Amino acid sequence: MTDTSAINDADAAAQPQAAARPASLLVLVFVSVSFGLAFGIYDLLLPLYWESRNISFTTMGYLFSIAAAVIFVMRIYVGRLSDRFGRKPFYTASLVVSGLANLATPLLPHIVMQGVLKTSREMSALVRDTMHSILLYERDSKTFMGAVGITRGAEFTCHGIGSLMAGAIAAAMAVTASQPNYRAPFAVSAILVLIATVAFAFFFKPAPADAPAVPARKAATLHELLSTDLPPKLWLLVAFGFTFEVGIWATHCFVMQLYFKGMLNDTLQISATQMIFGLGVIFALHRLTSGIPMMLIGPRLKKNLKWLFILFVFSEGVALAAAPLIPNPWIALAVWLTHDLFGAGIWSPIHHHYIQKYSRPHRRGSDVSKVMALGQLGQIAGPLLASFLLAHSAPGYLGAPFIVGGIIISLSSLILLKL
Repeated sequence: MTDTSAINDADAAAQPQAAARPASLLVLVFVSVSFGLAFGIYDLLLPLYWESRNISFTTMGYLFSIAAAVIFVMRIYVGRLSDRFGRKPFYTASLVVSGLANLATPLLPHIVMQGVLKTSREMSALVRDTMHSILLYERDSKTFMGAVGITRGAEFTCHGIGSLMAGAIAAAMAVTASQPNYRAPFAVSAILVLIATVAFAFFFKPAPADAPAVPARKAATLHELLSTDLPPKLWLLVAFGFTFEVGIWATHCFVMQLYFKGMLNDTLQISATQMIFGLGVIFALHRLTSGIPMMLIGPRLKKNLKWLFILFVFSEGVALAAAPLIPNPWIALAVWLTHDLFGAGIWSPIHHHYIQKYSRPHRRGSDVSKVMALGQLGQIAGPLLASFLLAHSAPGYLGAPFIVGGIIISLSSLILLKL
């Protein structure tokens, strides 16, 4: 005979959980929107602010690479701690640190402090990225790709809008036509992160799976954190991630802003504040071409995931490599803007799906963070490669990192044939 009381109890317990799922997704969408706007402001202005402080290309490369190196162990360790204490505390802390770093960047111009702030912001952003993905998967694994597509798509779209905001604020509050105001946009970005922090801390309700998997488990040693104990498929994703990150960070570090700044100056002969607004338009289009496909296509990805993954990683690399080889700057810009439209805008949710799929449930935080951290070691090499290529290019030519980085990205797709 069926125990109807037990069934009723189970149904009653499931109803709040089911009701919480849409609410938790809405909170993460809101946080993604706020964080995306803030990051769009920060991402556009940081290299321009550094250039205004007469920081060289080589030093910029070192600042990006040092940040990536320092956060490697921290990201793995936080992932492991989240298996014991839950994801929400680390997500919240990452937002707080990110907001403070955004606010302090134009207030502490010394090169050492810029390195500390850059490292802190990157560390917090990557910890948040790890926790965000895990929270979505533990919320509902069956709708994970759709949820990733919606939240990350909203974030990338707002990243573009944030870039446009940065240009508008810097131009509107410029000290002179040739001296943009950097403090105001960075302050706005910090306020946006603060809003995201409050929303997440007070309104996000984690799924039961977010509870510590093994509460009594002892803290991990450094040897355990750096061990090679990962399933084979995850090591394949590590190899892909590392190779891809070398290529993407050779093209998407400080090079983007300075490359398109030169293009605008050469073709339009505009003032410094007008140039920042023009960059905001370009970067808004850049992020819209990734954010919109994620939101529209991510929830509909069901079949042929492996081959879509390979195809769109390859095409992203081709677009990046081809753009600087095109003589007409506006056609080159149009080709460059397709690299996410037919690239990460489609394959990014698939990538997150495979990482979660092959991670072990009882060590999900550790596995996911380790895969992402090991792959993102490529962020150390990418900016250094860009600095090296610029140092050995003809004076004023900034296209070499795009060509070499794009080729590396296309080659990284071949690793996925074994997936």
